[in-house]
Amino acid sequence: MKTLCLKLFIILSLFFPAVYSPFTEDYKAEYYVIFTLAYGALLVYMGWQLFRGQRKRGDKFCLIYLAGILLYNVLSLYMNAVYLHWYGEQISNTIAFAFFLFLCWYEDSLGEQGGSLVMFLLRCAVISNILSILYFFMGYVSYLICNNQFWLIRLPEGYYEFRHHWIYSHKSDYALMLTAFIALAVRFRNLFRSRFTWCFSLAVFLAALFLTHSWTGFGVVVLVLLGAWMDSIDWKKVRFRKIYLLWGAAAVMGGGIFLKLLMRERNLFSLGGRLDIWRGAVREILEKPEGWGYWFGEVLFEASPGWQVNNAHNVFLNVLLRFSVPVGLSFILLFLLIIGYCLWKSRTWMAAGMWFGFLVFLNMDYCLLNYEMGMFLFVVYLGCVDYYELHAK
Repeated sequence: MKTLCLKLFIILSLFFPAVYSPFTEDYKAEYYVIFTLAYGALLVYMGWQLFRGQRKRGDKFCLIYLAGILLYNVLSLYMNAVYLHWYGEQISNTIAFAFFLFLCWYEDSLGEQGGSLVMFLLRCAVISNILSILYFFMGYVSYLICNNQFWLIRLPEGYYEFRHHWIYSHKSDYALMLTAFIALAVRFRNLFRSRFTWCFSLAVFLAALFLTHSWTGFGVVVLVLLGAWMDSIDWKKVRFRKIYLLWGAAAVMGGGIFLKLLMRERNLFSLGGRLDIWRGAVREILEKPEGWGYWFGEVLFEASPGWQVNNAHNVFLNVLLRFSVPVGLSFILLFLLIIGYCLWKSRTWMAAGMWFGFLVFLNMDYCLLNYEMGMFLFVVYLGCVDYYELHAK
């Protein structure tokens, strides 16, 4: 039953991301998702585990993490009742965070054949992204199912760059998930039937990443691959060779070319204007610590003289901005607990590179909305915690 629920969650997330929202405008609907069909599958999964599953004993992280979820809900409930009156975020985030807890706290949380479920996810991700590439060449940029309506969205005429979102709210969200899928494919290389299917899967993910036009994505993929390469080295047997100097020079040249191309489109010294945006967001958070609530997406704040923006371009600052300082801090605490647990469980260079890259994403854009978090945390669990446990048996 639990494997069936997880497969249903995967299918709904990657092919039929139906969401429900009080708004119909495409950009606001995604900011204010109340519930998703995919999260319905997770509720069934967690209900099954609660009544039929067997919990692990002695895992202190799960108790601390559960306390963090309760703190997040107490603070969210208070701020919603008094100031914000927006419960959809609290509900969706709680489902996503609780899903990660159930994955970590129960024996055989993926079912008896965890490896086959990982491959089911990767195959679905490959097929979904093949459809995404075809969708892009049909002239569309994103695909949304909201309130039982299909939205097939194109970029405005004369837009300053090409980009692609697919089933995600923004190009950065898509790039984040593609990077996570690439990391998972690299981590579970041994589960692929052949080198060809593995290379083909990576090629599909990289092609889709190119269509997102996310420079951050390619930089983060390099970190993931670098971490995987470092894990493959037996450092006790390493001896210096002159060829290493050539490899180092090639890496420096490649990095220089990448930065030169990037500087044509982004001002790296201001991080693409992010420094001004973050300063403006901090000013706004200090002026309104109880949060914007429903104002988010409509009200603008000043990043610099003559330049106004509607969000902080940073997941953590946006949580503080939207839902208040107390709720935002409890949200950040939960994320720090997840990161620490993943790194402690995995203890690999790849996990470190992966999470460093994810934090770059999360701090550079609003790239993880509540209805996307469940799949993100699922991939993180598979790549760090479950991988460790499979190899520890």
